[in-house]
Amino acid sequence: MIRLLFILLFIPAVAFSHELKPSIANFKFVKKTDTISFKLKIQLNLEAILANIDPSHSDTDQSKNSNYYNQLRKLKPDILRNKFKKNLYDFKNNIFITQADQNLNFNIDKVDIDEIGNIEVSRETIIYISGQNINKEKLKVGWNENYGPLILRVLDFNEEIVYTEYLKTNSISKYFSINNKKQSLSSEIYNYLIVGFTHIVPKGLDHILFVIGLFLFSPKFKPLLIQVSAFTLAHTITIFLGVLNIIKIPTTIVEPIIALSISYIAIENIFLKQISIWRPIIVFIFGLLHGLGFAGVISEIGLSKSNFVASLVSFNVGVELGQLFIIAICYFGAAYWFKNRAWYKKFFTNPLSIIISIIGLYWFIERII
Repeated sequence: MIRLLFILLFIPAVAFSHELKPSIANFKFVKKTDTISFKLKIQLNLEAILANIDPSHSDTDQSKNSNYYNQLRKLKPDILRNKFKKNLYDFKNNIFITQADQNLNFNIDKVDIDEIGNIEVSRETIIYISGQNINKEKLKVGWNENYGPLILRVLDFNEEIVYTEYLKTNSISKYFSINNKKQSLSSEIYNYLIVGFTHIVPKGLDHILFVIGLFLFSPKFKPLLIQVSAFTLAHTITIFLGVLNIIKIPTTIVEPIIALSISYIAIENIFLKQISIWRPIIVFIFGLLHGLGFAGVISEIGLSKSNFVASLVSFNVGVELGQLFIIAICYFGAAYWFKNRAWYKKFFTNPLSIIISIIGLYWFIERII
C-alpha cells in the first residue's frame, strides 16, 4: 500500500509531462539567376532552448529549469520573440552551416511563434534562415548539443527531398549536396529506423503506457502475442493510409481517443480473467487510431521520394522495435521473476493498471479541453 501511495503521488510528474520532440530542419537550395542560395527552416521548441532544457530528458518537467520553461509557455508570441532576440547572438553562434568545412554566412529572416494554446503541450516555433552564394557540394548542417536532436531534410530546386539524416545530440551532418538523389538505401533505412524507435523510446510516453497496458493483461506469451499482433497489424495499416492521405482524421480527435484507449485497456486488465475474442478486436481498433498518430509524425518529418516505401517501412519497423524493447524491459524486469506468484495480479497488475488508467483519463480530459 505504501508503494502504491508513493506511485500515485508521483502521477502528477508524469501526467503533466511536456514531451521533448526532435527539431526539424529543412534545407532548401534556391537558384537566383547565376547564383545559388539556400533557405533553412527550423521547426523547434523555442521555450526549451531559451530555458536551457537538457535534451537528455524525455520531457521538460524532468529538468531543473522546468519552472522557467513553464513561464515562457505562458508568454505571448511577441514577448517571447523579444526574449529570443536578446539571445540571437548566442543562437547564431550555435548554428553550424559549412561548405568544404568553412563557415557560411547566414541571416535569420523571420521567427514565427504559435499563439498561446494548451500550455501543457509544447507550441511550435519556426525560424527562417537564409544564405547567399553557395555551391552545390560538400555542405554540412548542425547545431549545439544543448539544442537536442535534429532531423535534417535537404530539398533541391524543385523541393524534392534529396537527403535526410537524423542528427543525434552533439553531432553535425555528413556532407550533402544537391545531387544526393542516390543516397544509399541503407542510410535511409537506418535514419528512419532511428526516428521510429525514438518516437517510442523515450519520446512516446502515451504509446509506452499503451504497450505496458497490453503487457499487464497477462505475462503469458500467447495472450501477449495475440494483442501485440493485432496492435501491430492495425497501426501498420493506418500508418500507410495516413501518410498517403487516404484517411485523414484531425489530431484533435485522434489524440484524445489515444489517451482514452490507454485508460480503457488498463481498466480492462483489472476485470478480465482471460483473453476473449473481444480483447484483440478492441486492441485492433485502438491500434488503427495509434497508427494515425504515427502517420501524423512521419508526415511532419517527411519521407524520401526516392526511397518512399523503404523509409516508411523502416519507420514502422523502428516503432515495432521500440515496442518490443518496452515489452522486454517489462518481462525481464518483473514478469520473468514474479509471474507465478499468487500475488502477481493483485499487487502488481492491478495497481499499475489503476495508475495507467488514471493517467490516460487525465490526458483524455486535457486533450479535449
